[in-house]
Amino acid sequence: MSTGRREARKQARRRQQRLRLVAFAVVAVTVLIAAGVLLEGAFSRPELEPMAGTVIDVAADMAGFDKPEIHLKAGEPVTIRLTSLDNEHHTDGGGKHQWAVDELGIDILAEPLSSAYATFTPETPGQYTFYCDVCCGGRANPTMQGILIVEA
Repeated sequence: MSTGRREARKQARRRQQRLRLVAFAVVAVTVLIAAGVLLEGAFSRPELEPMAGTVIDVAADMAGFDKPEIHLKAGEPVTIRLTSLDNEHHTDGGGKHQWAVDELGIDILAEPLSSAYATFTPETPGQYTFYCDVCCGGRANPTMQGILIVEA
């Protein structure tokens, strides 16, 4: 084989290697960008609309409530806005979460990655248990319950 042909083949192989390297780099960058977008979506909290009055935001996910204790004043209206941070692929409860207080007749159910709220006026001072009985072991799970303290 002549020297010219060998040199041409070497150059062709180098071009092929460069093209493979560029293709690999493009695929790698695309995968990293996609992973970043998915991770950002998985770990970011949804933006909540401003609401009038006293609003207490409570977030719930498979690890429990972010506020295990809430203090309120008797006779003052309050809105509890529950946000489910889990998506519909959550295997226990389908991503829904609940914030319920039996003694006060409150039962809020937030759909996956959504919020729901209830406005009420607690009249009687005392301690009440709030809970989620939709997923994650329900009332038996200590992270899926908390104490609502209504002060005089």
